Amino acid sequence: MISVKPTKSLEEKAKDANYPFKSKEDKSIAQMLNSYNIPFFYKQPTLVIENGKRMIEYADFFLPTYNGLAIDYIIESNSAIYRRKKNIYQDNQIPAVLVGKKDLNKPNWQQQLYSKLQNTYRIRSSYRPHKRYG
Repeated sequence: MISVKPTKSLEEKAKDANYPFKSKEDKSIAQMLNSYNIPFFYKQPTLVIENGKRMIEYADFFLPTYNGLAIDYIIESNSAIYRRKKNIYQDNQIPAVLVGKKDLNKPNWQQQLYSKLQNTYRIRSSYRPHKRYG
């Protein structure tokens, strides 16, 4: 008899991944996501349209359980890179939270980032309760 191992769910695969982080800030964000039990993929390639051309964008963190919400760490919040990323995510209707160096220097940055994630991704129920009319 052939035994078949069940495949892991997307959340389990994200939880099991061991990534070589590019920076200590990325590692801090990853630790924060793990502490809140939020599964993520690091440097997930995403197809986007920029100036009418298809290209691959790599979000620092991709949250599959938050409807594909992206988190990008960008050092300066007034830089051209920050503005470009913000425009790409808006133009492609990708929910995103951009985090800057100032954000990570705040004493309670983990809670603030978690709140931003919750506010950006509002859980929408696919089930609508039956309403009575009349």
